[in-house]
Amino acid sequence: MSRKFYKENIAVLPSIVFALEQPEGFAEITDTQEIKRLYILQYSYRIEDGKEYVQDFTAETYIKVVNGICTDQEAFQLEAHIKELYQELNNGCWLTAQNTNTNLELLGIYTQELKDEIQAKIDLYVLENY
Repeated sequence: MSRKFYKENIAVLPSIVFALEQPEGFAEITDTQEIKRLYILQYSYRIEDGKEYVQDFTAETYIKVVNGICTDQEAFQLEAHIKELYQELNNGCWLTAQNTNTNLELLGIYTQELKDEIQAKIDLYVLENY
């Protein structure tokens, strides 16, 4: 089941929610143009969140280089290996990224532990936002 947009029934400036189930006092938005506008806004948020996640992940990786946990070469290899995942997150495509990470093979410092950590963050984001 996917989330839908609902608009508060009574308020002068009604709230809009993106929810799995219709909240009490809200009606489903059915106007196609309004739904499109709201999805565009939703993707803007997903793009912001994806870029923030990629920047945070990249910073953490380079801190590992600085601290001697991994080498420059290992970090570069990791970036090249997960390039498609980075692109998907930067484009706000969390569902696609979820599938991509699931299917990525382990390589270098992209270990099962790291893969599982990334998967857990993406899975939580999808659960909370789709």
